[in-house]
Formats: sequence, structure tokens, C-alpha cells
Amino acid sequence: CEAAILRIREPERDVIEVMPAPDFSTGAQILYDKDAMKKAYAEGRGSFKLRSVYHVDKKSRVIEITQIPFTTTAEAIIDGVISAIKSGKITEVSDIRNETDLHGLRIAIDYKRSADPEKLMQKLFKMTRMEDSYSFNMTVLLDGTPKVLGVDGILDAWLSWRRECVVRELRYDLGKKQKELHLLEGLAKVLLDIDKAIRIIRQTEEDAQVIPNLMAGFDIDEEQATFIAEIKL
Repeated sequence: CEAAILRIREPERDVIEVMPAPDFSTGAQILYDKDAMKKAYAEGRGSFKLRSVYHVDKKSRVIEITQIPFTTTAEAIIDGVISAIKSGKITEVSDIRNETDLHGLRIAIDYKRSADPEKLMQKLFKMTRMEDSYSFNMTVLLDGTPKVLGVDGILDAWLSWRRECVVRELRYDLGKKQKELHLLEGLAKVLLDIDKAIRIIRQTEEDAQVIPNLMAGFDIDEEQATFIAEIKL
């Protein structure tokens, strides 16, 4: 939202100032390179690494993983750790559990007394999908044609569409109000001499002639006359 507002108010400024990186629903840390991100924003293509967020409970000798890369799942990470244990690449882990519940994601890794949890995590980042690459290609359909757009291009296309929506909505509302005003202007003429209107309606022998007679009697158009003729006297 802030990037869209900046694009409207100060299009010459770089949106990376208010939107430094993508925001993922699964959290995780982005190993950030501002120049690479700016290039990706401009070109609509890029790649960067995402790393799981963890907390070490030294008292219980547990590493708690609370955020993971958007590109993977808790199950895939656990399978990767188990596979590394079975192959003998990791010997510091005694147990791993998925304790995810309604309060959020939680993967618990019990490590052995002799293990250094920080060094263990560095190994896990290399051997499992606790660290993963996210690649993107921002190909979008614009007027029915596939195009690769950068962030500015996507925001500009979206803002153009939103402006069209707002204008269409206002034109629709304005049309309804103009039609209502037109009918009320006709009614205003009739209300200046309501007795004349009643007399025209009562003295017209054929129903089909009521509207033409009202039009002639008050200098109003057919739409206004129809509206008046339908009002209960």
C-alpha cells in the first residue's frame, strides 16, 4: 500500500525506500543485497535466499524453528534433517518434532549435550531446505499480452486499472443522479400547476394520449411525462 501511494504522489522516487523486499506469509529472513533487489525490482526477474528463523533454548537443549522459507514446508525440512541424520552427515541431533499448532509453526530439534547449536544450524542451513532460494519471473497479462514487468510497471498498470474502476463507478453514479434530476425537473414544472396536470389527465379520453398531452401542456419530454403519469394522484 505504501509503495502504491508513493507511486501516485512521488513517482520519481524509488519504491524500494518503502518496500525494501517482498513480504512472505511464512516469514523467514531474506539474505539481503540491496543492489540485487533493486535490479530485480527494475527487471522483473531475480533470485534471493530465504533462511529459517530460529531460537535456541540452551536450558532444554532445543532449537525452535518458527519461520521457514516460502518455498518449502515443515515436512520437507524434517525429512531433510532425518535424511542427513541417517546418512551420518549430522550427528548432533537426538530428535526432531513438528509441534506446529494453532499458535503458529514450530519445529523442535533436540541437540546433544556436546553439540554447539549455532554450528549445528549452519550445517542444517547448508544440508536442508531451512535455507532455500526464491526465484521469480514477474510475467503478467497486460491487455491480453504476456509481459515481464518490474515493480514500477506492475504498480503503474494496477493504478491505471484502479483509476478506470473509480471513473466508471463515478460515471455510473453520476448518470443515475442526472436521470433522477431530469425527472425531478419535470416534476417541478408540474407542481407549479398541479391542478392543470390533474385536469389534463382527467379530460384525456384515451390513456395513450395522457403522456403526449402532459408533454404539450408543460413543455416536458416523454421520459418526464411518463414519470409524472405513473405517480398516484
